[in-house]
Amino acid sequence: MSTTNKVLSLRLLKALLHLFVGAAVLGVIHQYDTVSAGLLLFVAMIVYWSTYAKQPSAQRAALLLAGGFATGLFGVMAEYWGISFGHWVYHDLADERTFARWLPFAWMIAFIFLYRVEESLIRHLKIRSLKEKLILVAVLSAVLPTCGEIVAINFGVWTYAWDYQLLGVPLLAIILLMVFHTSIFLALTLVCRRYEIEDNVFGCSQKQCQSMRSCEIDLVDVERDTIEI
Repeated sequence: MSTTNKVLSLRLLKALLHLFVGAAVLGVIHQYDTVSAGLLLFVAMIVYWSTYAKQPSAQRAALLLAGGFATGLFGVMAEYWGISFGHWVYHDLADERTFARWLPFAWMIAFIFLYRVEESLIRHLKIRSLKEKLILVAVLSAVLPTCGEIVAINFGVWTYAWDYQLLGVPLLAIILLMVFHTSIFLALTLVCRRYEIEDNVFGCSQKQCQSMRSCEIDLVDVERDTIEI
């Protein structure tokens, strides 16, 4: 096995281990709703900071925060939709509540978790094109969240009402998770490309951004020369 394959295998195994441990811990303490929310908020703060600290910059901070808040906001909206229509139900919640307090932070952690895995794989696989990134993101968005959900569901955290399930996770839920996270990726990618923001996952590389700026300068020069003529 080549060095690159070993690195990728270890990265994926590490990601799956983190998923299993995190989902299992949530499964054990999920009945303590407020404690679970506080723990996930603490974990989110640590993971976001460590991710930012790898390549600190104002643009990276803005991207991570924007992605996290967008994922948390739209994730909560999806949760209210699913709960209201009876598509899934959370168990062991106090005060006859149906919405778990830890859900916004779980969605935010899902964003940064996928970002870290994507960044590692994109770097080692030397992926540059949007098409290749899109395929990678779609596959990871379908597989990794599903693995985490399987563990949490089998610990009794929640239950789906949809049919055609894989160890508790319906096929429709897998598709919706893929569409959700891929849509977040596309939205941030469009922002980065529009404003030429350098980012390993969403934006252009340093060389690509320089090339884009060079092309824009050349176009401006051509337009100026045309006007003068």
